[in-house]
Amino acid sequence: MSTPPGAAKPSLLNRLYTALFRVLGPAQLGDPDEPAPPPPPVAAPCPRCGRPMAEHTYVDTPERKRLRCPT
Repeated sequence: MSTPPGAAKPSLLNRLYTALFRVLGPAQLGDPDEPAPPPPPVAAPCPRCGRPMAEHTYVDTPERKRLRCPT
């Protein structure tokens, strides 16, 4: 693998990438015709105030567990 006169020599990193490409081949990106994955599910809002349930706290009482809204 010789370079033509006047051309810059390939760097060590370029030679490494070329060698790896010959062994491993191009990146495996998947089928381009495959549909996009569905969006992640959204957490259900609070039935009382409509805010996310992650903002709420639970209070334990002797009788039962109670939900406390942040509002």
